[in-house]
Amino acid sequence: MNFSLLTYNTLFNRAFLQLDSIVDKYQPDILCLQEVSTDNSNLRLLETKGYTLADYSNSFIRLANIYGVATYYNSQKFRFIQSDSLAISGNLTEFFYTLFQTLAGVNKPKTVLRTDFVHKATGKQLTVCNAHLIVVASNALRVIHINKALKLLNIDKKIPLIMGGDFNYLPYRRKRLEKLMKKYGLVEATKNIRQTLDFSLTGKKEDYTPLQHAVMKILDKLFSHKMKNDYLFYRGVKLKKTERIEVRISDHYPILSTFSI
Repeated sequence: MNFSLLTYNTLFNRAFLQLDSIVDKYQPDILCLQEVSTDNSNLRLLETKGYTLADYSNSFIRLANIYGVATYYNSQKFRFIQSDSLAISGNLTEFFYTLFQTLAGVNKPKTVLRTDFVHKATGKQLTVCNAHLIVVASNALRVIHINKALKLLNIDKKIPLIMGGDFNYLPYRRKRLEKLMKKYGLVEATKNIRQTLDFSLTGKKEDYTPLQHAVMKILDKLFSHKMKNDYLFYRGVKLKKTERIEVRISDHYPILSTFSI
């Protein structure tokens, strides 16, 4: 039995308000969204498309608006069991990065939302982790956060697991991330995708401050337009295909994977 999962950073809710064309065409069964406005009326918008909100977790405040991650599902295919925002403890190194990114105007703490479902047709349980990791930090710290999240899950390896979202993982030392995921029996579904983040140098698509915009230009040039921040890892299900949806509403591309359970 096939099902699909979409992960998408919606850029301060901008792409969330324009999801109609994507969900109408691709009809993902589970949506892991980041940078969504968690205002109640906003979260209800996807109900008109037949989706049910599993849960959300607040991440940061920007211009008096609260944003976070939100996980939606097709209630015809899945039954919601429970959810939990994983408490990933910090350290002094993280405090330094958090202080720096606050001063830089990009205060987006790490967030990992766990949701447990039952696939109705097969009766199998599925755990989905929707992640949005710290923006200004080293990849080493991001690996620490992912490791803590996976430890907190503490679920039987027989239970299918998908972990994905915006990892903010810069394009260096990828092997470290792969090694960690291998430790937990996870395989990358997005391995064939080289770029998931595309900065608009005109600034028309991104709502950045002048400082943020300058930093993004440098990163884009430094990494030769190969910024891959969005990932999907899985175990206990079979990957059928993964594709990057070619829309430019956000600075991120939506990523869609189809699995068999």
